Amino acid sequence: MSRTRDGSSARVAVALLAVAAAGLAARLWSLGWRVAHQDEARVAHWTLQYMELGAWEYRAIIHGPFLPHVNGVVFDLLGPSDFTMRLVVAVVGGLLVLSAWLFRSRLSDVEVVALGAFLAANPVLLYYSRFMRNDVLLAAFMLTALGCFVRFVDTRRVRYLYAGALVFALAFTTKENSLLYPVCWLGALALVFDGRMVLAEASDDEDGPGRYETAKQYAGRVLRGAWRHKLDLVLSAFVAAVVVVAFYAPKPGFYQLFSNPGIAGDVLHTATVGSYEEFADLWGSTSTKQHSYIAFLEHDLDVLVAGGTTLVAFALLGFLHDRYATEQSRPLVAFCFYWGAFSVFGYPAVSDIAAGWTAVNALVPLAVPAAAGVGVVVRYGRRGVETGDATKVRVAVAVLVVAAAGTGAVAAETSYASPQSPENPLVQYAQPGGEMQPTIRDVKRVSAANDGVDVLYYDDEDDDAGDGLEFHRSGDDDFNVSTGPPAGWHDRLPFPWYLAHVDANTTSVQTPSDFPADPPPVVISVASEEDDFASQLDGDYERHAYPRYLTDLSRTLVVYVDQSALPADA
Repeated sequence: MSRTRDGSSARVAVALLAVAAAGLAARLWSLGWRVAHQDEARVAHWTLQYMELGAWEYRAIIHGPFLPHVNGVVFDLLGPSDFTMRLVVAVVGGLLVLSAWLFRSRLSDVEVVALGAFLAANPVLLYYSRFMRNDVLLAAFMLTALGCFVRFVDTRRVRYLYAGALVFALAFTTKENSLLYPVCWLGALALVFDGRMVLAEASDDEDGPGRYETAKQYAGRVLRGAWRHKLDLVLSAFVAAVVVVAFYAPKPGFYQLFSNPGIAGDVLHTATVGSYEEFADLWGSTSTKQHSYIAFLEHDLDVLVAGGTTLVAFALLGFLHDRYATEQSRPLVAFCFYWGAFSVFGYPAVSDIAAGWTAVNALVPLAVPAAAGVGVVVRYGRRGVETGDATKVRVAVAVLVVAAAGTGAVAAETSYASPQSPENPLVQYAQPGGEMQPTIRDVKRVSAANDGVDVLYYDDEDDDAGDGLEFHRSGDDDFNVSTGPPAGWHDRLPFPWYLAHVDANTTSVQTPSDFPADPPPVVISVASEEDDFASQLDGDYERHAYPRYLTDLSRTLVVYVDQSALPADA
């Protein structure tokens, strides 16, 4: 078998490519079927508005600039749809498998492939790779950056340093909790170093170097390496800074720099200080963290049990075996376990809402010790083969088969069979319920064929029903780059995203007396208020009802579509 210079086999590379291909296929298959989550619809629609206005400013409420900028290009090339808005996340989530190759000098062949398999098949990672959010992007970029830095340390090839800096910078363009990753990394490094000090202490009375000499040796190696590559470290940091500024800089101000260099100071200030102030005003406020830590931790643990039991179990096995059953534990395995553990117990303290996507930040690093756990089981089975112990072989095979089957079954159920069901523990509550897709298609078809006002939103100005929704707003087409849309727009989600595909004309009324005698072909309201206008719709209107939120049946959306206005199929 041919092997690379550092011992990884060509077969491993082929296996990783096969796993990545399967992971991509799993993410792209029927990618656009699930109706848009309200967060997806909000960011996707704002991206269309930015494209139309030709302007962009950082808004912390929709997180980093990566998706608005990159999806703007995707929408321009492929058009806006549920498939295209999720495409970038799906591709990055699928290609994340290949990052396992970067750790080939620290993991065995089996462990490298196992790491790729965990990243491809874990139900939580699969579900949120089919979701337009930044969490998978952030975790994928950070794991890849770590892999590049590890390769740089192992090979001293500076291309890995620059690649790592680039990907690390991209992570900071995705979501604000990217700031927590270096904190987790420093904490994990401290614990790994502490483990080395414990070993050194055990050798104080023997022939080993002892704690002081060990610490001195580590510090010396780090300082000598940093000095040797000082220019590359500075240049790679500069590359990272340029990437971050280019993404966060206001548009078109950033593009005008080339014709008007005099605005460079304002643009740089807005991209750096201005972005930080915007972040601090929203996510740095303690008002966003006023919740029960225990309740949020319980929710996150429930998600890990539902979608990550196999991965977490193997991670515990891999970490414990590597730490206590080997002569010297591997720093990478311990580092990633500590990183994942910090994420499990740290995010409930800083999260603003309880959501399944938080688990992504823990499961991606825990996949590394989980791969080490698979290696333990495989070696156990191999020893059975070598010694003729059929029981060991059967146990090892059974563990791996059950783990694979269980993971596949949960992934199939959560991502394909019930991706928007309230019984699905990975579904966040702002996911609209029911199969809205046929109704949305009819609304889009009617709007594309109709002349005049296409959609009428109705909500009672007195809110007698107590639904708390505000569909009405003045200036239905107003959108401000700095502040976003006016009040009332968010309550309409996810419809604005879909109506923007066909440039639908919308309006709204708040009282029965204002309801038009000749209503538009589409009327959207809530079930608690439809008695105000339902009698004014003739028999051609077909009623559809869907939960606005999965867990809030008091806010059932009703959509009336005039069947006579549907265009004949071509």
